[in-house]
Amino acid sequence: MHIPEGQYNLKEFCRVIFDSPERVLDGYHGQRIKSFLYLSDDGWRDYLDEHYETEELGGITKFVGEYRNRKGAEQPAKFYAGQYKDDLQMVLTAETEEAIRQALRPVSEHSDCLSPMPIMTEDFQTMNEIVLSTYDDMRISEFKSKRVPSLADARTRPDVDREIEYKGADGRDRLDEFRDEYGVVPTRIQYEHENVSIRIDTSGKFTLETVNKESFNILFDLLSEVVVNVLELLDVANQIKFEKREVVPGNLKIQVPEVSSGEIDFDQQVSLMQAENFIKGTKNSDDLNFSFTDVTKQAGSLDFSAQVTDENRGSLFNVSATEESMRIVPKHDCSFPSLVEFYLAVIQLLDGGAEMRLYESQSAA
Repeated sequence: MHIPEGQYNLKEFCRVIFDSPERVLDGYHGQRIKSFLYLSDDGWRDYLDEHYETEELGGITKFVGEYRNRKGAEQPAKFYAGQYKDDLQMVLTAETEEAIRQALRPVSEHSDCLSPMPIMTEDFQTMNEIVLSTYDDMRISEFKSKRVPSLADARTRPDVDREIEYKGADGRDRLDEFRDEYGVVPTRIQYEHENVSIRIDTSGKFTLETVNKESFNILFDLLSEVVVNVLELLDVANQIKFEKREVVPGNLKIQVPEVSSGEIDFDQQVSLMQAENFIKGTKNSDDLNFSFTDVTKQAGSLDFSAQVTDENRGSLFNVSATEESMRIVPKHDCSFPSLVEFYLAVIQLLDGGAEMRLYESQSAA
């Protein structure tokens, strides 16, 4: 993006974009803005400084990476980060999907201080309701929906796990029909209106295909509805940890391990086959890099356990699951991005209605 030199906060920076989109986006393919949200801790700016060429524009951090275009030539890719809330950063860019894949995605893959912000499935339904209630004539041209029993009943074969993708001018009607018939709820939606074209999905990515004030207003209105739950998730992830506490009984100094474990409560009962498919799904995903070792499993009433490694960050934790929940016990360097992204894997691949909470803290004597 072509941004004039200056000092901006996030709202001022967005105003520069929608006040002069032709100038800001001149030469960019697609002429659209993509917004990504990242959970963060205090070290995120230092991390950008170490891995990118950075420049401070007041409350906005410009960071530039490199990628190879389709012809194999190296090109710069520009991104701009600003604070939306404490511990929540918004990244804006006009770069292509290939530039984002090569230059932006690594911003969090190996970082212990940045993680993509997931949107819980129930919050996503609230976001959709806000858009449709604000615009009576808003069209839905494309959507992706999946089965979440706690959010929708199904008339047809309710025990079947489903995922449906649909494209068509009648998407708004079809979304409701599929929900009523098959119990599926949206996880990605493309909205179309006279002055608005915007795509949202539960990964926390927002694509503004019309770059104007109205599109940015929708973006910020929707974020205000989900930010509380997202920051609560971050708080839970930060409390799940393994550390050693020093105690001094008499003249001795002893390091006592202290473990705070977490638990993911399932919305529906999980079978052994679903657990096995979850492991396969994480292995086959381009966006996830978890490995499972020391796997034990038993059918019937689900009894499943494994050691999980975040191959990008080196985080290590144990999981044990029943039909109702999955326990998470941190073992080594268990940073919050690893836990948030593991939870994101669960709601994407295993149970869209699952919720993560702190389970308990224990000290070894």
